[in-house]
Amino acid sequence: MALWETGFEPRSEQDWMQRGEAALRDGKLVEAEGCFGRALAEDPFDAGAYTRLSGVYWAQGKNEDSLNALLKALELQPGDRNTILECGRVFSALGREEFAKEVFQAYLERNPQDEEVRSRLDALSRPAEQERSPRAAEFFNRHGEIRYGRGNVAHATACFEMAIEEDPLMGDAYNNLGVIKLQGGKTIEALEHFHKALELKPEDGEILINSARGLVLAAQVDTAIDVYREYLRRFPKDSRAWEEFEGLVRQSARPAWKPDGLPGAVADIYRHTAEELRKSGDLTGASEAVEKALRIKPEEPGALYVLASLHQAVGQMAEARRVLDLALAIDPAHAPSLEMLKKLGDGK
Repeated sequence: MALWETGFEPRSEQDWMQRGEAALRDGKLVEAEGCFGRALAEDPFDAGAYTRLSGVYWAQGKNEDSLNALLKALELQPGDRNTILECGRVFSALGREEFAKEVFQAYLERNPQDEEVRSRLDALSRPAEQERSPRAAEFFNRHGEIRYGRGNVAHATACFEMAIEEDPLMGDAYNNLGVIKLQGGKTIEALEHFHKALELKPEDGEILINSARGLVLAAQVDTAIDVYREYLRRFPKDSRAWEEFEGLVRQSARPAWKPDGLPGAVADIYRHTAEELRKSGDLTGASEAVEKALRIKPEEPGALYVLASLHQAVGQMAEARRVLDLALAIDPAHAPSLEMLKKLGDGK
């Protein structure tokens, strides 16, 4: 200890571990964190250093970092006794006694003579009222998002389920589970989760767009179109959503409205309405109106021009140019389309 205070610089992983232990005994958490970090820089595969670092993080209130360090320690050395004990402590503190039990039971299958671990398992098995952290649900949901981002879907799913157990009103966790179910091909289950999430957070844009995409996969096109419209009403600058919405309405006509037998003059009315709605900033309404105009007169350059202007309004410049090319193929002298195409070409 005296050597460290007089300027001794640790040179090995073991030196840094010893210095970190000393700092931990003195309650110097920041110094201990730095020392264990340096130990890992010397040996990135030292499970013990991750375990000690986990304890430091926990003492600092960094619950997420603590659990991540523990999981890394378990990956490196699944049977390490200190790591097992620390895992049990952290899981118990988070109100997840069943996970602590699983860790202890797996360890005791290999080490049945360890009385301390058995004693802790017995204590967890006795009926008792356990207080749960009020922030546990948020912690589990965030940890699940991190694990999902790293490709560990099974671990992420467990975390989201734990979050819901802690807080049955956590809409974000239901939404996250819905995404996982959707990507796993379980569309109906995904929609159930999205429905529950929307009940809890009806104004959440991410949940709305996920619901719309799930409905498309479930072939519930009419409902999907309605949800897309509601989403775009709230988030009119989402160019990807506009592209998805436009493709959807082109693929399937709504049975409640059919253009059969309507004269071309009606298409002109819808086109004019679309222009006025666009000018007023109602891009969703403009899109609905121009869609009807084009269903009555599919090759009307004026309506195509309005559609191109909607693409331009949400930043879809390539799509705007494509639609303008269609308009000019019909009428090469269509002045508004020529002017817009020139501006797009000039980058204006």
